[in-house]
Amino acid sequence: MLKKTIFIIFLILSTPTYAAFNKCIGVYVGRISIANQGLDKVVFIQTPSKTSGSYWVNFSGWSSDAKKEALSILMAAKASQHRVDVYTTGLNACDIGNGGRTLKEVHLSTNK
Repeated sequence: MLKKTIFIIFLILSTPTYAAFNKCIGVYVGRISIANQGLDKVVFIQTPSKTSGSYWVNFSGWSSDAKKEALSILMAAKASQHRVDVYTTGLNACDIGNGGRTLKEVHLSTNK
């Protein structure tokens, strides 16, 4: 009986971890768009089970080689459901909750 009570308490007190869209830390890779010039844009999601997330974040101004490297990181993170930290040209270096943002950096995050 004590084990069941403790289990129920843990279920009630535990909170799921979600990505912080206002900080761009610990997000998952959602949709990836490849156009005729290579990697075009990406959507970030809060959890791997979500089907929608941030606005599209583009790669304007990135060289072809940099896009290839970013694509390899994004694909590895997506396949392994590993979190990423992203930084954009938005006012607060994030702002993936608004459209038209350009990605500056992408980092493999520490999975928690």
